[in-house]
Amino acid sequence: MKHAKTIITLTSVLVLAIVVATPLLTTPADAAAVLDSASAASANISESFSIVARGRAVATPTEDDTRRELYLTNMSLTFLIEAKGARGVILSVADGRISLNDSVFTFDEGHGFAARPESGDLNVTVVFGFRINFTGPEGEVAQLSLVGGVKRTWRFGPILIMRGQLTVGDSVFMLGQLGRIHRA
Repeated sequence: MKHAKTIITLTSVLVLAIVVATPLLTTPADAAAVLDSASAASANISESFSIVARGRAVATPTEDDTRRELYLTNMSLTFLIEAKGARGVILSVADGRISLNDSVFTFDEGHGFAARPESGDLNVTVVFGFRINFTGPEGEVAQLSLVGGVKRTWRFGPILIMRGQLTVGDSVFMLGQLGRIHRA
């Protein structure tokens, strides 16, 4: 009876390992797959893309106030490819907005980059960064600094995972965003 339980346990573990490992091993998640893909090769200068993302932001606490207020964020950006190199592109932000709860900030100007990492240490297929200036609803100036990566998932396809900082006057908000990228 003891041997039967051991065989059933080992068989169950083996089947579970195959079920979990097969999708991970068959999904292209390295920079070489991005280089060989048709969508990467067909991106041209002056082609436009858009990012749609949502997430949360936390205001950094001041010395007087230690509580952390949570904000819901929505972001949409449209950008153009300005220059193209062997492993990356320079991006110019053409339009965009970001909302922090009910406050909507509209786009002024911005630039960014996207590149394929040379090694698989980052566990993403593409890395990117942006620095964008916005104007708030009452005319206040805001700046968004954003970095992230494109992570391929078996179930949902490529997802943008972004972290950043939004500075509005003296207030600083730390952001976490999940989103998708689309050709415009």
